[in-house]
Amino acid sequence: MPFYAFNVPLLSLIVRMSTLGVDLVRRQQLFRIFLFILPLVFTGAGWTFTFNQPATSLQRFLEENPSQLPLIEQFSVRVHSQPVQLVTTYAETQKIAVVLRDSPDLPPNQAWFFVFKRRMQELNIDFRLDVFYAPRSAGTASIVQIYEKIQSADFDYVIVDGVDDYSRPLIERLLRDDSQQVILLNSFAPYPDWHLHPPLLYIGTDVSRMMQRLASLLHRALSEDTIIDAILSSDEVMDQSRCQMFLNELNHFDRDVRYRYQSVNSKSEAHDVANNLLQSVPKDDAQQFIFSCTPEISEGVVAALEASQSRATTNAWLGQNGLENAHQKGLLMVTVLEMKDYMAIAAAEAIKADMESRLLPRVFSETVTFLTQEMDQQTRNIIFQQALQYSSTLWPR
Repeated sequence: MPFYAFNVPLLSLIVRMSTLGVDLVRRQQLFRIFLFILPLVFTGAGWTFTFNQPATSLQRFLEENPSQLPLIEQFSVRVHSQPVQLVTTYAETQKIAVVLRDSPDLPPNQAWFFVFKRRMQELNIDFRLDVFYAPRSAGTASIVQIYEKIQSADFDYVIVDGVDDYSRPLIERLLRDDSQQVILLNSFAPYPDWHLHPPLLYIGTDVSRMMQRLASLLHRALSEDTIIDAILSSDEVMDQSRCQMFLNELNHFDRDVRYRYQSVNSKSEAHDVANNLLQSVPKDDAQQFIFSCTPEISEGVVAALEASQSRATTNAWLGQNGLENAHQKGLLMVTVLEMKDYMAIAAAEAIKADMESRLLPRVFSETVTFLTQEMDQQTRNIIFQQALQYSSTLWPR
């Protein structure tokens, strides 16, 4: 649903509350939120891009902007190298706001903050970090208040986790404010409609490329007669940006998916769905692979596999529990290991580059690596620690 579709009910709510004698202070707060939204309605209504970036987004951008390639390579070298301290001394503390869509208590966010803070310290940057939690479930008014507070504060940098219909016009408003530099996380390619007021840097994983590689690996690893099922996420954003993208890539190899189930992102429901799938295999000796779209879903599938006597396998993701145990039992065909540390490092290095007035690329897209069934435990541990050089001990395994 477009952002501006929420504004008519909000306006009618304000009118009703004013006629019912609601507390004056409350009415003033609602009216102030409405005034903040009003200009966003008209800037957002004409926008044409979507936020589930297509597979060709990054490739098309690089083809149209070949001068970005050397900048990306230079920046990637800095991100993957030892930190070089900021030489110039800045008297003022750099004030940084971080807007998250998921809870700060989740392992991925905890690891991101740990790596970002450590790299900033290694770069000798004096900074203050304020964290804002803005889940989509909070509602439009709450999210607007958060962005209004950020815009009115004197932040030097605003790091935003992803773009959706809720945050799109609010981020656009920040981008038009030259006093604050915006860094976008989990966006792997520039949005064309923001070319006049671009963020300082887009940071993300090229999900389309990741799913291409994952589908190719599984196509080679699974026998032709393997029964493939899929448990997808009922979350629309996750489903379109990851689940469906994988199925499309798998289809390119003429692989049929027998059943596709949508599940809430929970271990318990995925466990129940996986049990049903395991019981629906026509022959006891048939090989079966269950694609798990998220870490939570994979945990439920693994639990079901552990309790069964089937030959089924699944995939796993960085961030789920029981990874090493499932690998040792042969339940995991592949684990997708996103290089999360380097994305936090990229944010810190982008701030340093901006402070030094050095040229930055528009985008930094990190690759992924895979832990496969053929690897021994020592090899898996080495790859895990290399991919997560700062935060490897913080991730559940």
